[in-house]
Amino acid sequence: MSSRIAALGAALACGTLVLAQDVVPAWAGFHTWPYATVLAILALAIGRYALGARAGSDGPTGRRLVPAMLGALVVAAAGLSSGLLGPDTETVQRAPGTVAPLPDVGAAAFFAAADAAAIGRGDAGIVLRRRNAAAVELSPGERSFLGATVLELAAQPAAYIEARDGRGNHLTITQPTNAAFLSPVLLFPERIVISGETLPADSFAAPALGRQIKAFYFSKAASAPHPQLHPGESVLFAVNDDSGHLLAGAIGFAQSGQEITLGGVRLRPSIGTYPALVISAVPYPLALWVGGLLFLAGLAYAFGRPFQTQKVANRTATSA
Repeated sequence: MSSRIAALGAALACGTLVLAQDVVPAWAGFHTWPYATVLAILALAIGRYALGARAGSDGPTGRRLVPAMLGALVVAAAGLSSGLLGPDTETVQRAPGTVAPLPDVGAAAFFAAADAAAIGRGDAGIVLRRRNAAAVELSPGERSFLGATVLELAAQPAAYIEARDGRGNHLTITQPTNAAFLSPVLLFPERIVISGETLPADSFAAPALGRQIKAFYFSKAASAPHPQLHPGESVLFAVNDDSGHLLAGAIGFAQSGQEITLGGVRLRPSIGTYPALVISAVPYPLALWVGGLLFLAGLAYAFGRPFQTQKVANRTATSA
């Protein structure tokens, strides 16, 4: 009896650990040896009990439990395969209006165009297009399973920048280091340490005025220690000339929707979020369904039969 309880406990623990990959698929721990080792130990315990039970070590109930144990082993194998062979979680970030090929998924991700209002709302989405298959639309907070892969969106800090000259004329913004050269949306992909704080950073240029501008994103938490800032998100701008030298007095903060003039450039950020695509490996759904159903059916077969037998016996005794 004690070995049966231990095997059932191992099966439940194994199922919980494997299903966790579907619940929090981006956790890096699923692709580590400690996780795989725990699953392997649980699978070994389940297998040893199943072999002994099949030989009669746990009586008739143990023999009837063998299918359930086989189902648990199928689930364990699916979890081990995903953890050891599946690729690590990948985050794909692109500018609005661009396309990212995803060869491992067999699809291409189309990042939706976004204006200042969309960045502020944070509701832009991504569409995955696959050959000979329906398109998959992803919105913030949604996830989609494609075979042994789960796709979900992660909101990342972003700012839509409007730039004008001293007369109010619109200035074209360029991002020489970005694939979307003319995009006015900053995604802050860099990380720069300033006064002990690690801040998301980006850069752009206003060629018409010969200005190179660095931008640093301050979250609500990062803004709190600075009494000169209003509570909330803000962007710190630093304006350089064409040679990369900082212009005198050309450093300043701007909140979302606030215009600031630095180095002859009038800048107004609209701060919000834009999604990045998070791609994670998960166990094959078919293996989980087969293993899970086999486990539940095995439990019903093992423990449901004695109750049926007892009910028949009671009915016979009552009739007599």
